[in-house]
Amino acid sequence: MLDNLYERATAPDQWPEFLAKLMALFRGETAAIRLSDLDNPVIHQSYTTGFRQEINRIYEAEGVERDPFRDALAALPVGKALESTAVIEDRAFERSFHYQSVFRPNGNFYAMGTQFERQNGQAMHIGIHRPKRKGPYSNDELKLLELFSPHLRRVVKLSRMMADLNDALSVARHALDRLPFGVWYMDSELRVQWLNASAEEAFATNSFGLRVQYNRLRMLAAGASTTLRAKVRRLTEHRSLTETVKLGQTGACLLMVPTCAAGTSLHIIRSPAPKILCFLLDTTRPAELDENRLITMYHLTPAEYRLANLLVTGLDVSEASAVLEISPHTGRTQLKSIMRKTGVRRQASLQRLLLLCADTLRSPND
Repeated sequence: MLDNLYERATAPDQWPEFLAKLMALFRGETAAIRLSDLDNPVIHQSYTTGFRQEINRIYEAEGVERDPFRDALAALPVGKALESTAVIEDRAFERSFHYQSVFRPNGNFYAMGTQFERQNGQAMHIGIHRPKRKGPYSNDELKLLELFSPHLRRVVKLSRMMADLNDALSVARHALDRLPFGVWYMDSELRVQWLNASAEEAFATNSFGLRVQYNRLRMLAAGASTTLRAKVRRLTEHRSLTETVKLGQTGACLLMVPTCAAGTSLHIIRSPAPKILCFLLDTTRPAELDENRLITMYHLTPAEYRLANLLVTGLDVSEASAVLEISPHTGRTQLKSIMRKTGVRRQASLQRLLLLCADTLRSPND
């Protein structure tokens, strides 16, 4: 039962499956988990099993306000279970709106429930209901339900954390999709684990000689995949901090940087090998940076901006210095100054910072 409950933490829409098992354990015929308001008769969300849906809608629309058990549950300590006969005697319950409109149409009479969490003016409670012929719930059944309360509370917390994580991932994915160049994440075996919209478009059209086949990155040019694997191996073996692969004659290139050091993961099923963050830089869709914003945010000089703007195209400091017609020594001095101002210690980290900021720092004329 608990295994089934904790599986619902990542898929709460499957909670009715757990409710059905819990309902059977207590010889019930309907069960519900509801998120309700403590001050107002409002149901914010619910999962049910065994309920006729039109009856559930009646309860949520008007029945909750006349529910004789709502205030009684709210008055108890969190996790304390309550059975219906302790709130209202059988004869009075038979005459109540709640019985006539909600319980009777579903064939139930007795109920047992508990509020297992209260927070921010809201409460989550679980209720189990059964016909009169099966008798009221016993003290032993109340104690058994109370054993589930801390587990239900943990599952709700896990579910909330997963929802927050998914929201954060959705926002991050949206931001990555706005970038004017392809970005993806892959492991040392070239298995692509996520990618943004620009990368997806490039792979779908086999642009730049790249495609994803069976979820692995492939290069179409003869011998290119071997070169790619060799460069990835240099990154994963910590023999390099940045690797670049030129793509055809267009000036486009693939820039790769490792994202973590080996041995940092404690997850038993994950490889400790570092993953590779990839940037597909296309000269026809340049990731030009906005000089004014860079100067404002990081206090770069115009010369430092020009160097940074070339670094995001995949050039190393020597190649960028040649383009700018400055000496390699001057280029390295400017690079050190940029790294100090942006708070990074390695050129790979600087390129990654500038690339991931490219949408924010993008030139308005681009």
